[in-house]
Amino acid sequence: MSALARLTASALCFTGIAVAAVYALQTRWVDVAVLLLVGLGQVLCLLAFRTAGARATGSLILLVAGVSAAELLYERILLWDLVIHLLATGVLTALWRSLRGHGDPTDRPRGREGGATASRVRVCAAVGLVLAVIWELMEAAGSVLVTPEIHNPPLDTVLDIGAGMIGAAMVGLRRRPL
Repeated sequence: MSALARLTASALCFTGIAVAAVYALQTRWVDVAVLLLVGLGQVLCLLAFRTAGARATGSLILLVAGVSAAELLYERILLWDLVIHLLATGVLTALWRSLRGHGDPTDRPRGREGGATASRVRVCAAVGLVLAVIWELMEAAGSVLVTPEIHNPPLDTVLDIGAGMIGAAMVGLRRRPL
């Protein structure tokens, strides 16, 4: 990969902060807060992911998630919420795997790769469950404390958590962190 491609991938890790600045100029403070969270995730992508492709992909997925919230795409595009929960929770789980290093027993080969893979999938699905529940709790808090425009009916919450767990479990299929 060329130096320009690596530089571009790394620069993408700051797009959430740039978009937050645009929303700040428009005094859209809730959207600024969301995009600053995205920016935090993107900076973690820069620090945690070893490859430029992983950095760029993770950063773009998180950016799309944040902009989708700011521009109300979740309400306009059928099933978009589930797609983003699947992808974004996968990115966050991949970050968790990369940041914790290689010391976890689920990353070590065992007698059969199938057992290690199943263990990684279970661990990642559990991490995804925790991340998805935290995400949904933040949505609920936002609905109560920030704006009632954040809708979180029970079925939506359950489906979002399920999509997040699937995305996280898919990360466990990779033998090594990104």
